[in-house]
Amino acid sequence: MSKLSGVSSLIRLAAGTEKSRVTKMIDSREGLIAALTEAAELEHGLLLQYLFAALSLKKFEHERLSAAQQEQTRAWEGSILAIARQEMAHLGTVCNLLSSIGAAPRFGRPSFPQERMSYYGPFDFELKRFSDESLYRFVRAELPQGEPPPPPPGHYLPAGHPQKQLLASMVKPVPEPLEYDYVGQLYGQIRDGFAKIPEPNLFIGPKFAQDTDDWSRRMKLFLVVDRGTADKAIDSIVLEGEGAPGARAGSHYATFLKIRKELSDAQQTDHNFDPARDVVPNPQTRPHRDSHGKGSLLTNKSTVRVAEFFNSIYETTILMLMQFYSYGGESPAQRKALQGAIRETMSMAIRPLAEVLTTMPAGEGSTIPVGGPSFEFYYDVRLSTQAQNRWVILLERLKDAADFCKQLPSSEFGVPEPSRFSMTGQNLGWIRENILTVLKQEFVL
Repeated sequence: MSKLSGVSSLIRLAAGTEKSRVTKMIDSREGLIAALTEAAELEHGLLLQYLFAALSLKKFEHERLSAAQQEQTRAWEGSILAIARQEMAHLGTVCNLLSSIGAAPRFGRPSFPQERMSYYGPFDFELKRFSDESLYRFVRAELPQGEPPPPPPGHYLPAGHPQKQLLASMVKPVPEPLEYDYVGQLYGQIRDGFAKIPEPNLFIGPKFAQDTDDWSRRMKLFLVVDRGTADKAIDSIVLEGEGAPGARAGSHYATFLKIRKELSDAQQTDHNFDPARDVVPNPQTRPHRDSHGKGSLLTNKSTVRVAEFFNSIYETTILMLMQFYSYGGESPAQRKALQGAIRETMSMAIRPLAEVLTTMPAGEGSTIPVGGPSFEFYYDVRLSTQAQNRWVILLERLKDAADFCKQLPSSEFGVPEPSRFSMTGQNLGWIRENILTVLKQEFVL
């Protein structure tokens, strides 16, 4: 039996026989769109949580890490960033599934934090630094069907460890879910929906509107044109997240379990080892009406300024993703330019700015705790229905962002590498010029 066929059996079991609070099967296009929309929000929310934890890790000797601990934290960061890239591919695959049945892609999501049962059943959605508590939530989110829940946070710490009693007072039992117990169970219901709806009536979306490029070696997406390719796309998501029955190695679940054990071993050896910066949980530049739970309001004016700038770049990236997955007649060269701009903005603007924020003070008058990337939406980000307007708005946003970087004097910020602001501005200007060159060649503007 292949890994994918094993996963297929597993998620059919999840959809058909596992007890659940879901009382209505997915048997319509509208129901399938609703479930895939929730899956897109889940994938988006998970990848941001993974990114936040990875970027909170310490990197330097002056952060009181030994050489061996530096090597360990860098390895953990690399593993978690690789998982986040795969979650990005999962999000793209879900958008392909939506497109295949005639629906729009989904890149919106509720604000952080979201306490369990407030929005996503049993899952807390919180931006928190790397720790055993965060790893516990990640393992729980990726938990395969039939696997026992992981030990609670602090379980591996020795009896005298100062964090054990604190964690014990924080941990809540996993509540009864509202809709599903596992991410894989949601995908089981989605797969069952694809099986129930007559195939000739379901797949009405144009093939050319989907994304089938491999964005990198670890980001493979699937073209969805019929029930068989839909099943393959769904199975691939479950395989990477949970792993196949009896073959979990390399899955997100197995990787997080491994990192959690390595963290435990390291803290058994050195009780003072704290691998992450003291990043505030759920940083916010302002309160949000749709968040459920306690956010940390940033009050340092310089940090707020950079965090708001980071959020504007994040919004621009989401707009580009929406345009890439909402085909509006863009030529192959324009789609390639968009894809390149998305990839480059993530690596050359979002990541460096996020890392800088984890070194900047959260409040006034103190350097500890520090801020972090807040991934905030200040309004409902929407894409213009007119292709030319999309380009005009995108070019305006990139120009404004590049110009803003020039207004950030290095002396204003107490960060190790203030030159990152000017470098980010140069990168954004370069990304804009690349897009503009393609548009001018095709007489779009």
